[in-house]
Formats: sequence, structure tokens, C-alpha cells
Amino acid sequence: MTVQSYFTNQEDEETADIYKGVEDFMAERPLLEDITQNTNTRFVSFTAGSHRFELALMKADYFNNQTMVINLLKNRQALLDLENIKKDGHLEHMFQLSAIEAEELRNYLPYLLS
Repeated sequence: MTVQSYFTNQEDEETADIYKGVEDFMAERPLLEDITQNTNTRFVSFTAGSHRFELALMKADYFNNQTMVINLLKNRQALLDLENIKKDGHLEHMFQLSAIEAEELRNYLPYLLS
């Protein structure tokens, strides 16, 4: 079924044109990878010291036993596991945190990642 045949009334012609444009765009620029997986996502908010954290923790087979941790307040994300959260400077760099903020987060992460 083509996009044009899917939309039948005149009001949907504009929407059909948009989807046709997307089809044309994708035909000219093929994706290198397009994978859909089920994920488990956990949302947590907490304060540590004087800092507030709002995180989304996403687990999927695609991440190879790591967890995608998204800092919702700073729009930063990183693939983390129990090993790399211990590396000096890793959380500071990935989430643009001060040493104090990173240490406060580092204290919570083992419980959140397990």
C-alpha cells in the first residue's frame, strides 16, 4: 500500500504529501541501522547533598549489559555500568558535573543500576 492510497479524503492529502516527502527523503538517504526493541525504563528523582537529580534509566539488549542513564535536567546521557561509574572523571565528563555532584551521583548509581 502506498502512502497516497492510505489517505482517502481531501483533508488528509496534505498529511499524505508530508509522508510522501519522508519516503522520498529516506529513499535518497538510507539508514545504516534501524532497530526496534522493547525497553524497561525507570524514572527516579532524588536529592543528594544540595543537588537534585532527575534520571531516566533505560535497559535494552542493544546496550550490552549497560544502562542508558539520561539526566533529564541537563539533557545529557551515558551508557553506564558498575565498572565505569568508578572511573575518575567519567561521570563528571559525561554529565558535565562538578566533582562534588559526581560523587553524590556515584553514591546512588550502584543501587539504581543493579
